[in-house]
Amino acid sequence: MRVRASGFGLFCLAMFFLGGSDAVAAVTSLQSQSIAPTIPNWGPATPSLQGKDPLVFSQFNPSLGQLQSVNVTMNYTTSEVVNMNFTTAATITLRSASSATPNQGAMIVLNGPIPNTNLITASAPVFSYTKTYGGPGQSLPQAFSNDPSKVQPGSPFFLTPDGQPNNLTSTFTGSQTVTVSDPNQLALFTGTGTVGLPAFAAAGSSFTTTSGNGSGSIITYAGVTVSLSYTYVVPEPSSMALLGLGGGGVLLAGRLRRRRAAI
Repeated sequence: MRVRASGFGLFCLAMFFLGGSDAVAAVTSLQSQSIAPTIPNWGPATPSLQGKDPLVFSQFNPSLGQLQSVNVTMNYTTSEVVNMNFTTAATITLRSASSATPNQGAMIVLNGPIPNTNLITASAPVFSYTKTYGGPGQSLPQAFSNDPSKVQPGSPFFLTPDGQPNNLTSTFTGSQTVTVSDPNQLALFTGTGTVGLPAFAAAGSSFTTTSGNGSGSIITYAGVTVSLSYTYVVPEPSSMALLGLGGGGVLLAGRLRRRRAAI
């Protein structure tokens, strides 16, 4: 009888710890993929981005445990090449936004594996460049630029964004993070193959002048680095060991009971 109680007690002890234990949370190592600075006309069908868009990552291997969430961070950078030409006296303004979306700079969208599902939408601020030139003592024609191969930084003909004299590369950098936990999306991130995240980008510009004899242009470049990791849970090893201990105790008690009954 003493042996029976001892075996049952071990079993109960194991089940107590197993029932009260939490699964162990873990995170996979970080994966990163990038699109180098490119004129923002992105999409999976953009010829120059074939093989780079969508960004491809290894799926979560279900043998590790149960996937709980996907952690995605998108770091993005935009920069602009700006040129402005005066033929007659005028005020010229260039803006890194189209007339259709005057308050929106270059936009970058990262889609999920489900078509048309946006994971992250980011945009750069609108940069403007305003110059008045051609007054008394100023020779014409004249050109302004932020291209250091044409104009030295610090020169009065070197362009920087309005109100940003130290932004010599007309650059903006940002970062956004999202956690994906939707079961439908998690299913597409799970497997032993790969999963693709399409990236889309677009940019515009506008030009205005007080004279009909001036010109200007803005060419925008954008680049992204997307980092991804998986959060998952696995059974706690100590719980499995306790369960084995309890089960072993029950088997031992049963064997001793049968031996005593035979005697």
